[in-house]
Amino acid sequence: MSIDRSMNWDSVAPCHCRFAAAAATLALTLVAAPVVSAQEAFPVSASVVQVLDAFDNPEGAIFSQDGRNVFISNAAEIGDRAEDFGWAEGEGYVSKLSVSDDGQLQMVSEKLVEGLTGPLGMAVLPVATQRFPAGTIFLCDGSAPLVDSKGQVVKDPTRLRTRLLAFNEAGDVLGEIDTGEASLFHKINGAPIALINAIGFDGAGNLYVADTAFGAGQFEPPFEGRSGVWMIDHASIDALASGEAPPVPPKFLALPGNPDGVEVSPLDSKIYVNTVGPVAEAEDPASGGIYALTQADFKTGVLPTPFDEKLGALDGLDFTAGGAMLNTQILGDVAAAIYVNCPGRRAKVLKIEGALGELTGPADLAVRRSAEGKQIVVVPELFARDPSPGDDEITVLALPAGFDAACSG
Repeated sequence: MSIDRSMNWDSVAPCHCRFAAAAATLALTLVAAPVVSAQEAFPVSASVVQVLDAFDNPEGAIFSQDGRNVFISNAAEIGDRAEDFGWAEGEGYVSKLSVSDDGQLQMVSEKLVEGLTGPLGMAVLPVATQRFPAGTIFLCDGSAPLVDSKGQVVKDPTRLRTRLLAFNEAGDVLGEIDTGEASLFHKINGAPIALINAIGFDGAGNLYVADTAFGAGQFEPPFEGRSGVWMIDHASIDALASGEAPPVPPKFLALPGNPDGVEVSPLDSKIYVNTVGPVAEAEDPASGGIYALTQADFKTGVLPTPFDEKLGALDGLDFTAGGAMLNTQILGDVAAAIYVNCPGRRAKVLKIEGALGELTGPADLAVRRSAEGKQIVVVPELFARDPSPGDDEITVLALPAGFDAACSG
């Protein structure tokens, strides 16, 4: 990986934070680090199963409904074709890999879905709609900062086509929900979703979408993004995908600090959201916090106090079978890490055994859950400013049997 130390980091900071993760490993510090509260190590370690270097700025990972395949979003940052950071329009893609019983991955299709722009987080629909079968994968796509194929900054706001793209395991695109310029989300909030970053479903098939809200300043005229989380009722998914008025309008909950990861706990069914603001000098009252939301919060518009805080800058978020929460940390002055929150407890640092256990820009990780045997964690590593696409890494970790039992100690 090569990073241009002369690049304009001022243009990166207002856009998104993962871009700085790789630079952080080379001591390119964007902000002074806050005091990070998570210092104690979790009592059980993870081990490295495999490291694969076949990706282009891998950002998101998601297992198929049966756990036999994993999908990786390749965000395709422009690299040395431009002075500043930007997602190259139409150059992103999703890779499909098979998963063996021991967690080894093998490439099935390098470019299963192509022609994307900055594809980021993904989630699997658990309950079918009339249009989308259970197991459909929904993908965040089209976010700022945007550049064209020549590296020129896109200033036309009508080209901000953020969306939720739905596809099946064969790579067939089944539909999309428009969240960009002139969409229903724009009309409700006064601004389109600028950085559609992460999504998660609850058990009833309701969908939760994080807008990190960076990147709006590149357009002419610039607009101010709305940092927060959307709730889309399961009954409204088909109507939104058809461009029709939904029976239940999407609900927005403002959340300061720029939400990044979102996932629903298998234990208490709350919607957990983390924040990443400190990495881009954005105001974050929780200094890298985690919020536990309920559906009632979306109705009242009242944000609860953080569940945990002062954790740096948080990115990916997922849960183990027993409800332990994993969050990735990417702030420059703090070691890249994965935190473990046992249910109802503060974060501890996950130790990773082996020489290959050092992570660079750990992003939107995914857990293949198991109530009995070991659990597999796929960690995309987003390499910013990498001039050579196709050689960026994901790391596969194993959590040993009994990992969740350590939370009862």
